[in-house]
Amino acid sequence: MFLNKILRAADHPYLMGSGGRKANNALSSMQGLTVKSLKHHVALQPLFIIMGAGVTFVCAYVGRLAMKSTDVNWSKKKDPVECMQVYENKQFKTFNVGGVDHSNLSTIRNEPVYR
Repeated sequence: MFLNKILRAADHPYLMGSGGRKANNALSSMQGLTVKSLKHHVALQPLFIIMGAGVTFVCAYVGRLAMKSTDVNWSKKKDPVECMQVYENKQFKTFNVGGVDHSNLSTIRNEPVYR
């Protein structure tokens, strides 16, 4: 009986009718979420531009980390040595501040061969 009373409350005019909560919380009625209201509220325009640029750069950086970093392994190889050979003599950092040539770095520093 108590559960039935709760389920019937969802059809109440307070939620669904004209002037109800659902109609008032629609995206078209919120200020600043349509192009027309965004043109009217000039102070919100830089906020949308800055937040849009921030979200874009965060998504690009996370995608770059997933594709270029050594922390994520997309291959199904079980041996970690085989997976890490892909990164041998490659630069995977964003900036090369020291100007190090990575094309023959592993042969110069005499890294151990595990195989």
